[in-house]
Amino acid sequence: MGGREQQNCYAETAGNKHQRAISRALTLAASALLASFIGACGDLDLVGDVTLSTSELLILPLQPAAPAVSDQSFYVVNSRLTVRQLRHSDAFNTLYVELRFPPQTLASLNQQPVSAQDSVLVTVQPLPGRYGLTLSPQGLEFNSDAAPSVTVSFARYGDLSVADGSATYETPLQYANALELWFEITPGRWQAVRASGATPSDAVVGPLDTPGNYVLAAPR
Repeated sequence: MGGREQQNCYAETAGNKHQRAISRALTLAASALLASFIGACGDLDLVGDVTLSTSELLILPLQPAAPAVSDQSFYVVNSRLTVRQLRHSDAFNTLYVELRFPPQTLASLNQQPVSAQDSVLVTVQPLPGRYGLTLSPQGLEFNSDAAPSVTVSFARYGDLSVADGSATYETPLQYANALELWFEITPGRWQAVRASGATPSDAVVGPLDTPGNYVLAAPR
């Protein structure tokens, strides 16, 4: 091989090494950027991680003339679907909430396992003057893959005027569409319930992961 050809070969080899070095540098830089982006995303609040104080929420009230809704206690049988409804005491029996407990929803009560054939007495209490409920007993735990769900209907008696003058919601419809189910994690501190939200029929649907207090609300 002549000297000129050898020089060309060496030049090409050196050039390939230089290109590979650049490629490796770019790959490392891209990996570092991706890791930084993932780390930043990890700091973002997910819907189920949002917590606000009572004063930071617009909780949906009932209209002052809304007929009363009574407490209800019933047995949830673990081997079958249990559905219960709480209704206003008006001429139309207007729906307030509907609860659905799928089969095998009960995991334990006071840390004691609940078998497939067992049943547990559950109580649902409407929250006075607003859309929400208290679910008990407190020692009840649900299976994560068969959690109960609730539908809260505010079509007839929801007082959407609570959003009047809000800088966040220009119309009652915007406020209604922003409503979610919120769970009280500590007194006066609420967490947005995962996968809950308003429906076109003026209701909010969401899972009930644990007993406690729930309200319909949107960030103020």
